[in-house]
Amino acid sequence: MADCVLQTLIPDIEHLAETTVAKYKLPGMALGIIRDQELAWFGGFGTTDLDSSKKPAENTIARIASVTKTFTTTAIMQLRDEGRLTLEDSLAQHIPEFASARAIRGDIEGVTLRRLLTHRSGLVTESPTHGWNDLDFPSREEMLGKLPETGIVIPQDSAFKYSNLAFGLLGEVVYRLTGTPYTEYVYANIIEPLGLTSTVFDLTDELRPHFFIGYNPTPYQDRPERAPYAHLSGISSAGQLHSTVSDLAKWISFQFRTDGGDRGDAQVLRGQTLVEIQQPQYVELDWSAGQCLGWRATRIGNRVYHNHGGGIHGFGTQVWFNVPSKTGVVVFINMWPPYGGLDIAQETLEIVLNADEASQPVLAQPTFESTPEALQHYVGYYRAEPGIDVNIEFRDGGLRLAGHGGSAYSLHAPAILEPTDKEEWLVHGGRAAGEIALFKFGDDGGVISYELGAFVFKKLV
Repeated sequence: MADCVLQTLIPDIEHLAETTVAKYKLPGMALGIIRDQELAWFGGFGTTDLDSSKKPAENTIARIASVTKTFTTTAIMQLRDEGRLTLEDSLAQHIPEFASARAIRGDIEGVTLRRLLTHRSGLVTESPTHGWNDLDFPSREEMLGKLPETGIVIPQDSAFKYSNLAFGLLGEVVYRLTGTPYTEYVYANIIEPLGLTSTVFDLTDELRPHFFIGYNPTPYQDRPERAPYAHLSGISSAGQLHSTVSDLAKWISFQFRTDGGDRGDAQVLRGQTLVEIQQPQYVELDWSAGQCLGWRATRIGNRVYHNHGGGIHGFGTQVWFNVPSKTGVVVFINMWPPYGGLDIAQETLEIVLNADEASQPVLAQPTFESTPEALQHYVGYYRAEPGIDVNIEFRDGGLRLAGHGGSAYSLHAPAILEPTDKEEWLVHGGRAAGEIALFKFGDDGGVISYELGAFVFKKLV
């Protein structure tokens, strides 16, 4: 079904991409759509180099800049799962030199690993050294040496405050705990196991021919100028990675493996940790967005999208995905900042998911299954003190807890009751999820009551 839907959309998506490239005068664009565990479609538009007519391909390499932060997050969570750290640890526990930082607002101990991962630490955006303006980024030693001049400038948790330095220091935490340089650790424990063969911190001679030529926009002419290249050095963990649409498709596919079980081989994080990473840690006041561990969550209508962008001289990247549908989009543009166009990741994803919804089959005619005789004595109206009413009903082939008297909710309802091998029922959903409803029977075999969550519900009808 999904492939059929996507096939019908390709002409519209190609038209959108071509129009976007023309409208914003973009040198080139690489666009990929991911369905669960595969790159389901790729389109290359414009050119990889204004001096040639070569179109971008799925193996064209671009700098993905801050998307690197999602790899750094994964490294930190691997170490957390191994028991080497907790997210509530203060940064100074792992980098004692950080105790010398300037707490203009907030405090040193409040700079925890969780707050660094979610941009809520109050830390300045960049190390107080050279960097973006002169394209000479600090070495690891320079970054650490500048800690006495590094400021915590707003109170912790008071606002979202993006910080490249935060992720530079998280890379240092990886080094301190493992004894392995950050880049080597990420390659050995994330990139290589996932088979990301073209994802690198530094271009090799083998990969260099596939490199996008990046451009900077120019203010007084249409033709952009070739962008300079600057290595991020000591803050590599904030944005140094290069990758391809093909490799980032695998990266997105990994985010969907929340039921993958324990860590091992290509399951570089246990499934439950992936679920944890994707949970918003902080939500904006209008509930339009939230910050997860590494990823941003954006709510549009009834859907939540996880996303992260990246921008560095010559290269703009957007990665968007929707976990329930296991659908994602990657876009590369070889100009930064572009005049526009990066929104195409979100736009494409919404086009696909809207079409998915429209293609859903019409519901079949309802069935009216009778309550099995063995379950009839459970069905009825129950009450717990001091006046908590709930129904047990037989709906859609099983027993359900439901609100009484037309109410949508009760203390534990709505929820599903799943039979076990005893006269106990496992609750799915709601306040009592994962707990057991234990029934009591009279001499005639009829239900007298059930106990759940320290409440005793007596059967009244």
